[in-house]
Amino acid sequence: MGRIRPQHHTNQKFPGFLKALVVSSTLFLGQNAVSAELIDRLAAEVNGAAITLSEAKVKVEKGPLIEISPFPAKESDPPLQVAIQDLINTKLVMQKAQELEIEVTDANLNEEIDKFMKSRNLTKEALNTALAQEGMTYDKYKEDFRKNLIMNQFQGREIVPQVKISDRDVQLYYLRTSGSAAENVRLVLRQLQISLPPDGVASVKEGKHSLVDKAYQELEGGMPFEQVVKIYSDNDEARKNGGLMTPLYVKDLAPLFQGAVKDLDEGKYSKPIETPVGYFIFYVEKKEFSGSEEYVKQKPQLENALRQEEMGRLLSRWIEGQRKKADIKILAVTP
Repeated sequence: MGRIRPQHHTNQKFPGFLKALVVSSTLFLGQNAVSAELIDRLAAEVNGAAITLSEAKVKVEKGPLIEISPFPAKESDPPLQVAIQDLINTKLVMQKAQELEIEVTDANLNEEIDKFMKSRNLTKEALNTALAQEGMTYDKYKEDFRKNLIMNQFQGREIVPQVKISDRDVQLYYLRTSGSAAENVRLVLRQLQISLPPDGVASVKEGKHSLVDKAYQELEGGMPFEQVVKIYSDNDEARKNGGLMTPLYVKDLAPLFQGAVKDLDEGKYSKPIETPVGYFIFYVEKKEFSGSEEYVKQKPQLENALRQEEMGRLLSRWIEGQRKKADIKILAVTP
């Protein structure tokens, strides 16, 4: 388990007088009554629980900027905006954990920290030295460690049970990330071809272009691919069998066609492809993974990476749903 940098999280509402003090924006100093912003003020409230501007600034200055999710902000948005949204989402998770009565006792916390130090061959003295170098106390470290354990338990209860990863999912993930589809994917394709005569005049080419556009619109409108082939193909054999081709590997296709079909899933079709001999549209009837030694070797890591990716997607969906129900007020003006 990695270390999380310090932040101040609380689900307790601010007393009225303290809240009024925190949201005040200026005070006057010296004989010239120079205005200066207070060190801290409210940045946001989540179901009545406060998030201070200092928390957001610590995330911007020291990190980590994103612990849960910046939604609805994007990672490319101004850092302060990202930090505040991530704090809001973290608060939602912690509030849900409290609702689920998820807690980490001091005994459990100390046990987990001991396990972590042993796994890193760290002594208490070495850990304190490392923390001091980053300006963090051991108490703050424990606070962050406790929060991390609670968040892990929350995900284990609310998110992990929803994760469903099949062998096919792992195979497709491998193909997507390794770029080895040409060698390892066997396809059954259907093909729509509208030929161009070698010496065709411009008007003929324009007519063929209009024809393939019309065929593509029929596909977009939901007409079955086989039916479109029977109507628009100028190949007699293709019209009879719905454009069905013999099975082949992606590598067996011309490079131009490889790029068009290698990422298509079963039941999907390509956009029209223009070549000197005519226009082509391909439909993936079947897609099979032939496997490889490299895939077998990497499969456990691939499955774990895909699981983490799916957990992130499900957590983002959970956050989106919770934000719709929560009472969230953003008080800080962000760029």
